[in-house]
Amino acid sequence: MKTLLSGVQAHDVIVEPFPHVVVREPLDPRMCAQLLAEYPSLDIITRGRPFQSNQRFSYSATRVLQDARISPLWREVVAAHVSPSFWEEFIGLFGPSVGSLYPTLGQAGGGLASLKVGLRGSPDGSDPDVLLDAQICVNTPVTDRPTSVQPVHLDVPKELFAGLFYLRHPEDDSEGGDLELYRFTTPSWRFDGRVADQTRVERIRTIRYDTNVLVLFVNSLQSLHGVSPRSVTSRPRCFLNVLGDLKGPLFDVSPFQTAAALRREWLRRLRRGVSRLRRSLPIGQRPVPR
Repeated sequence: MKTLLSGVQAHDVIVEPFPHVVVREPLDPRMCAQLLAEYPSLDIITRGRPFQSNQRFSYSATRVLQDARISPLWREVVAAHVSPSFWEEFIGLFGPSVGSLYPTLGQAGGGLASLKVGLRGSPDGSDPDVLLDAQICVNTPVTDRPTSVQPVHLDVPKELFAGLFYLRHPEDDSEGGDLELYRFTTPSWRFDGRVADQTRVERIRTIRYDTNVLVLFVNSLQSLHGVSPRSVTSRPRCFLNVLGDLKGPLFDVSPFQTAAALRREWLRRLRRGVSRLRRSLPIGQRPVPR
């Protein structure tokens, strides 16, 4: 079947503030309407767990493909986006951008096309270079006050790309929940973990949370993005999250940490070291906590 990238061309790639595409109606509207009608329930995606206001839950491809409660169309869509052909479509579009950001990636084996692709979380025993996933996701209803599910941040460093395919319900009249792309306004970057110092960034583009809209980008130290606050609503924010992980990190955020973040990390490591030391002592010699 056609994927979200099937109709996208290389000239559709926007390089600022980081390589990305925004595609409106990447799927046939009738197919999109069916996906909306067959969207899995909150109980399935949360796996029956209690949830808070505006909380993110993801149902991974490994679960989707084995769950008979998920409709055949949804399973077909998810399977298409964890396939080697989807990886080929991605590198056909973003190969130059990835090569510019990560010139050594795939170099040993003959380029990006030579990388072995597998399913993230699969227990099949293979050892792929790229782990693909396609997660059916929700941000739960906003029940008390408008909130943002994500401030300006970077995704995990081992993630090569991420795509959000929005499926807003036609009766969802809430405001916000839009994806916002940012860049730093100063060469002095600062992060608290992976969250950017909000005083040093500016918003470059806003992609409205809407039905049948895809945003897909290459992850890097420049790939700052966030989600605008969503108003109180009984409707969940629904989307398919497609991504590709590598075995190890592509970049390092540690040199850009704020002083407060460094202090917290130092204390965390100190506590962990003390805990290991206590466990290594004979029970009778362990200090009693006060």
